[in-house]
Amino acid sequence: MRRRVLAFSFSIACAASVAAQTGAVHRSYDTAFLGAPLADPVLQHAKETFVLFGCAYCHGLDLVSRGEATDLMHSALVGRDENGSRIAPLLRAGIPQTAKLSPMPQFSDLSDQQIGALVTWIHYARQQGRYKELTATPVRAGDAAAGKTSFDGACRSCHTPDGDLAGVARKYDAASLRAAILDPKALKVQRSFAADRLHDTKLASAQQRHHALLENYSLDEVANLVAYLQASASRQ
Repeated sequence: MRRRVLAFSFSIACAASVAAQTGAVHRSYDTAFLGAPLADPVLQHAKETFVLFGCAYCHGLDLVSRGEATDLMHSALVGRDENGSRIAPLLRAGIPQTAKLSPMPQFSDLSDQQIGALVTWIHYARQQGRYKELTATPVRAGDAAAGKTSFDGACRSCHTPDGDLAGVARKYDAASLRAAILDPKALKVQRSFAADRLHDTKLASAQQRHHALLENYSLDEVANLVAYLQASASRQ
C-alpha cells in the first residue's frame, strides 16, 4: 500500500510539474495522445498547448467531447469568435457547473500567447471536423433561390457566378463543387516570394473568411450554394 501511495504521489507531482511550464511544450509530452506531428510548427505548438493544459481531456483533441463538456465543434460562440474575441474572455473567466454541462476552471494565469495557441487549435480542429462532416454524405438537393441569398450575403463581395466562377459548376460534379466551396484549392497555394504584400494580405483575409464560413455552414446552406452555382452555369 505504501508503494502505491508513493507512486501515485510521484505521478501527481510529475503532472503538476509539466502543467506548471509556461514556455514551449516538450514534444515528448504524451506523444501517443498527440499523434503524428504536424508540418506547421505553429499548429503543432497549438495542439501541444491544447493537450498540456488539459483541454483535450474534456473536449477531445479533435473536439469530439468527452462526458458533459461543451461541444466545441458545434458551439455557436466558437463560430462567432474572431481571433479569440469570445473564446479568450471565457477561458479566463471559466464556466460554472450547470445542469447539463460540467464546470470549466479559470485559465486566468495563462499568457496571451498561450491563450492564443488554444484559440488557434480550437479553430483549426473545428475547421477540419466540420469539413469532414459536411462532405461525408452525398450532396442533397438544394434550393437555388436560397443559395443566391447566401451567395449575395457571404460571397459576392469577392466572387461572381458569371465572372471568376464562370463555368465552375460545369467543371466539377456536385460533390467536388461542394468541396471546392468549403476548401478552395486556390487558397492553399504557397507563395515562394513575398514581394506582393498586398496579394499576401488579401490571400490571408480570404483564407480567414472562408474558414469562418466553413465553421458555420449547415448541410442545407452548402447544398443551396451548390444548386445556385449549378443553376447559374446552366444559364451561361
